Amino acid sequence: MTRKGIEAAAKAHIEASGWLRDHLTKAVGLHVAGEVWETIDRHLFADSSGRRRGPPRVGSWWDFTRIPGRARSHTKATPTWETYRLAGTLDGHLRAYRHPQLPESIHVLEAAGQPAGTSILTQPARMPAPVRPASRSWADHNGALAVVFTGLPGEDMVLPVRLPQGAGQWAHLTHFLADPPMWHKIDLVRVGDRKAPGGWRYYAHLLVHQGGYESDATRVRRAEIPMNRRAGVDANVSNLALASFPDGHPERLATDQIGCTAQQQETAARAAKRARARQRALDRSRRNTNADQYSPSARQQKRADRRAEAGLPTRQVSNPGGPRHARADGVPLRAYRHDKLSQRYHRTRCDHAADTRSASQAKQGRAAQIAARIVAAHGNTITVEDCRICTWARLWGKRIGLFSPGMLVTALSAECAASGGRLYRAGTRPTAMSQHCLCGTRVPKTLDQRTHHCGQCGLRGDRDIVSAALAACVELTNPDDPRTARVDYRLAHALRDGLASQPEWEGSVNRHQPPPSPDEGLARTGSHHPVVSAEQAAPGTPPNRPGTPGRRGNSRKQPAPKLIGAA
Repeated sequence: MTRKGIEAAAKAHIEASGWLRDHLTKAVGLHVAGEVWETIDRHLFADSSGRRRGPPRVGSWWDFTRIPGRARSHTKATPTWETYRLAGTLDGHLRAYRHPQLPESIHVLEAAGQPAGTSILTQPARMPAPVRPASRSWADHNGALAVVFTGLPGEDMVLPVRLPQGAGQWAHLTHFLADPPMWHKIDLVRVGDRKAPGGWRYYAHLLVHQGGYESDATRVRRAEIPMNRRAGVDANVSNLALASFPDGHPERLATDQIGCTAQQQETAARAAKRARARQRALDRSRRNTNADQYSPSARQQKRADRRAEAGLPTRQVSNPGGPRHARADGVPLRAYRHDKLSQRYHRTRCDHAADTRSASQAKQGRAAQIAARIVAAHGNTITVEDCRICTWARLWGKRIGLFSPGMLVTALSAECAASGGRLYRAGTRPTAMSQHCLCGTRVPKTLDQRTHHCGQCGLRGDRDIVSAALAACVELTNPDDPRTARVDYRLAHALRDGLASQPEWEGSVNRHQPPPSPDEGLARTGSHHPVVSAEQAAPGTPPNRPGTPGRRGNSRKQPAPKLIGAA
């Protein structure tokens, strides 16, 4: 099994099928085969951190939402596109769709400086496709932007491009589209939208040979990030604790804690209620259109028995409420993929997928904002414990999506890298920060015990803050290997005095106090700031101790209706 072998199989499949040649070229087939090999390679071989991806799976046509493009050839004298190409220029697009009230003297660079609220473009609801140049080469097209796919037996496929029309996005467009030699490749992506023609909305993802766009406010904020500062983060399923101090000044310790607000929990509860209503609607629709695959419920069966005893004619049950017809081992007699699905079913599932995508994008945006504020306050050199979110998901379920710690840590890593710093990951086995005190004494704690109490030095406080303070003292022999992390307890000793000087910690050191009670362990300390929420999560953050493992829900041996994009 090699990349060449998979590419040869894809090429042979395209040649043997015949009809595929009318819809795609061999270059696209070879590139799709390369994408398949990448998933196999990530499963067979571990990455630098020692992790491997899951096995590749065979998806359906509805899951095929991305056609990768082949990179633009930059080795030739005239760079050529092998698959999808972006034809036209930003100047030509402005000439074709200039707003009537925009002066003719304003060009691309001047449009970015227009005040907010100014309309730059006026594009029709149905964008017309540009006409092929007289030279028969799309390289000579300098009009409106369009994504072009050539090489088919018939005509070229031309997709007109729609751009944001306001002045607020024009600086962003200029950064990516004003310099055509920087264009690299285009991926064609489709998103289900029942209001769009054909049920799909298409996007062209352009990759360029330069960095991402940064606004003026972002550049100013990143220039003011405090330097020479050590920061530690302790992430768990319900909050995120931070501790940082300048190098050489552990007494100037700053701590913070981020959690979910009541408003975010209410929003998540309403979203979960809507998701459950949609799930019930999907279940009713599937049962109505496939009534012969389900048994009647106990109440429906009793009603049928009473009618039979009374000599009444049998009544057809249009919506059976019992389990699906299955074998003795629970496997359905007919696979779910063979069921008939109504138009209402597809519309409901598409609406849910659209809401889920919108919620996911909002979560990522809020996570980026929180990460930017954290880096601006605590610096861009941060150490976090290397935890696997998939393990938390197995313990607590999808309720961890209410706080989304993994998304927040990912956004924090991206913000550190963008500002010239780095997020370091420390292994849990060599450090065990949640089970140690700043003095170096091991203090075992269960998951439901949220208060740290050291019987050796008398330090008492929130266990998450103590773990974050220890994370700020971590040293790594190899920054790319979390297993080489060790805690510098000499620095932690000095940091302990700075932690004891905090107002909420004052008087809690050097005084032997009784261990905390189980009820007291659930208390939370610190301030709470807005953070990402999960609209598809269950209301309320999960407890710090997972529940008893076992089967939950009803005894029906059938899966819940599939909600595309569910958390």
